[in-house]
Amino acid sequence: MRFDLHVHTDHSSDSENSVRDIVRILKAKGFSGAVFLDHNSSEGGKEALSIGDKEFVVIPGIEVSSSEGHILALNIIEPVPRDMGVAETIDKIHELGGIAVAPHPYRYWSGLGEENVLRNDFDAIEGINARSSPGSNKKAMRLAKKMNLPAVAGSDSHNNESLGDAYTVFPEGTDSAEKAIEAIVAGSIEVYGNSRTKRRTVAYVSKSVTEWLGRGMKKM
Repeated sequence: MRFDLHVHTDHSSDSENSVRDIVRILKAKGFSGAVFLDHNSSEGGKEALSIGDKEFVVIPGIEVSSSEGHILALNIIEPVPRDMGVAETIDKIHELGGIAVAPHPYRYWSGLGEENVLRNDFDAIEGINARSSPGSNKKAMRLAKKMNLPAVAGSDSHNNESLGDAYTVFPEGTDSAEKAIEAIVAGSIEVYGNSRTKRRTVAYVSKSVTEWLGRGMKKM
């Protein structure tokens, strides 16, 4: 069962994916579920849950901006304050019953960096992110192995065309968010997908620099 574990909706200012389009497109591609993430918001996940599609597993979440970089909060809808320290953010996610994933750890603009991941209590590491470079994904996979943590994968899609470009395979019978979280924590998953191409890198860097300058050189 394939799940895209990192999808942004139009509740993120930098994404154009509508929630209904995400479900429709991923189902057409043979996917069984997805994690709906938005920047410091759970509105996309809430909207996805409200659709009530029994043939598609919805895992709500938030991509939280900590003081050091992004952290994925999986299977929560309650707000997590932004700009807290890494350990404090992880503690809050756990307090709310979710799990904390370190996404794209080697990304300059929004990654936590290796040291922040090594010294904190993450539940998993994003080993393949379709918007990250091949080298960054290789290092992320090595880091997960070094820390003996599960590796997950997701497209980090911000548009319909890239949905499902990276994904996590779950055991048959993973028919709820709770079962998916249990499988992640147990490490009974496999990851597959593409890294960012050279053509996409040019557009990505240009867009990232523009947005970074617009934020006053701060992480999102």
